[in-house]
Amino acid sequence: SSYASPNANSHNQPTDQRAIMEKGAHVWAIDSEGDDAWILCEVLSKTDTELKLQQLDKDSNVFSRARVDSKPSAGAHEENVEIRYDGVELANAKLSEADRAEGRDDDLITLPHLHEPAILHAIHERFTYGKIYTWTGPVLIAVNPFQRLPLYTNEILESYRQEGLLRSQNIGSSSGEQLGPHVYSIAD
Repeated sequence: SSYASPNANSHNQPTDQRAIMEKGAHVWAIDSEGDDAWILCEVLSKTDTELKLQQLDKDSNVFSRARVDSKPSAGAHEENVEIRYDGVELANAKLSEADRAEGRDDDLITLPHLHEPAILHAIHERFTYGKIYTWTGPVLIAVNPFQRLPLYTNEILESYRQEGLLRSQNIGSSSGEQLGPHVYSIAD
């Protein structure tokens, strides 16, 4: 399932992982022993020196990750230092079906935690729903679907052409809703 943000701008703010990486929180951990790059885990416990994690889809996989000390940047206060754990990133909140239907996962910039596992997961989720195009700000990411999809019909081309014409005249879209990410949307 996709993960997204209730607050689209929260990824620009410093994250205090001391408060967030508590028991029950979901995090991504580098999969150093398996075939996956990252695995989704739940924090079982936290001490001053490590996190104890359990893989969500494999209860028998329980492991620990050590705390990594970060040095404060020049002029920063000690209490503003970000606490990090080796190979661990915070997971975004799960995206509801209603949010997905609204296109809340169309642009990765809306993710509060924008890092490698969040990007890979979001693109994978969109791919499973047949959505091969994803925005990340002004950049369009395309994934090869390895099959024919009905994404290039004359009707779809015309809808993006019309939206581009209206947008170029600062009128907005004809339906009131912005069309989703598509290669046609960058052609105007």
